[in-house]
Amino acid sequence: MIDFQSGYILRPVNPVFIYLSLFCALLFNFLPIGNYGWVPDWLIICIVFWNIHQHRYVGVIIAFILGLLMDVHNSDILGLHAFTYSLVAYLAISWHRRIIALSVLTQALHLLPIFLLVTLFPVLAHWLLSGEIYWWALTGAIQAVIEALLWPMATYILLSPQRRPIDVDHNRPI
Repeated sequence: MIDFQSGYILRPVNPVFIYLSLFCALLFNFLPIGNYGWVPDWLIICIVFWNIHQHRYVGVIIAFILGLLMDVHNSDILGLHAFTYSLVAYLAISWHRRIIALSVLTQALHLLPIFLLVTLFPVLAHWLLSGEIYWWALTGAIQAVIEALLWPMATYILLSPQRRPIDVDHNRPI
């Protein structure tokens, strides 16, 4: 795979690293920080990233399973996060050719609607099912903007193991 921003040919990704990063993002979501508008959904950033860059390893089914785990953790309607995560995974896979060729900041702007979908879909589902809307939950738009702002850092961190040189020559001066 080629990093289009630098023109650097990336090394093959290790599937263990992919699943370890998803597990770490799941653990970050399990932290008892609270359900504030400024706390990003680390798992959806990681799911979208790996669906764009390595969609053969992480697909809709993995996103669905991770969404079910988030539903159980949040004691929410079973299947709400699962449907949202799988829908976002499908959108990320279908947009991956378009998004991968853009710069990282432009990628963040293109992914902002996907992050908005993740934060606003549970609010709309609760509104349709119960008839009352939780206005405080609409602060998820702030969460989506924060996730889009974290996208360049996530790209740098998650692509860094692939940017290592294959052969390191300790005697070479450059």
